[in-house]
Amino acid sequence: MKYLCTLLTLIIALSSCNTKTADINIEKEKEIAVTEALKKIEDDRQYKLDVIEQFYGVFQTGDMSVLPNILAANYTQYPSDPGQTPDIDGMIKHMEMFGSMFSELSGTKTHILVDKDLVQVRGEWEVTHSGDAFGMPKSGKRIKFTAFDLHHFNADGKIDTTWHLEDYWGMYAQMTANAE
Repeated sequence: MKYLCTLLTLIIALSSCNTKTADINIEKEKEIAVTEALKKIEDDRQYKLDVIEQFYGVFQTGDMSVLPNILAANYTQYPSDPGQTPDIDGMIKHMEMFGSMFSELSGTKTHILVDKDLVQVRGEWEVTHSGDAFGMPKSGKRIKFTAFDLHHFNADGKIDTTWHLEDYWGMYAQMTANAE
C-alpha cells in the first residue's frame, strides 16, 4: 500500500506538469546551439578565405612580411622548385624567382573550395614574361596560365602544407610561340 500511494502521488504530480513548456525550451536550446555552430563554421571559413587572399596577395605585392603570419613554422610545399627547400624560405625563394621572371600579374581565383581544414584554389592568371624563364630570355609577351593549389590549415589557423600545380608547359609554349 505504501508503494501504491507513492506511485499514485508521482503519477498525479507528473500529469499536472506542463511538458509543452519543457519541450519548447529544449527545441529553443537546440535552435540556438545549431545557430551558434553554423556561425562558428562560417567565421572559420571566412578566416581561411582572408588568409588565402593574403597568400596570393604576396605574388602581386611582393611583400613577404605577411608570410610568417599566415604560414606555420613547419610549412611545407609540394613540389619544391629544383634547388629549393620545401619550407618558408623555399617559398620566399620561389616567389622571388617567379617575380624575377614574370611581372604584372593579373587574374582571378576562379574556384575556391573550403572543406574543414583544406582550401582548394584554382586560378587563371596572366603575367608578362619580363625576365629569363625556363631557359628563354625575356620576350615581353603576355602569358596566360592556370594553377591549382591545395592548402592545409593547422589548428592554429595557419597554412602548414601547400600542394601546387602550375601549367608551366603551357607557359613555355606561349613564350616560344612565334608571333603571327
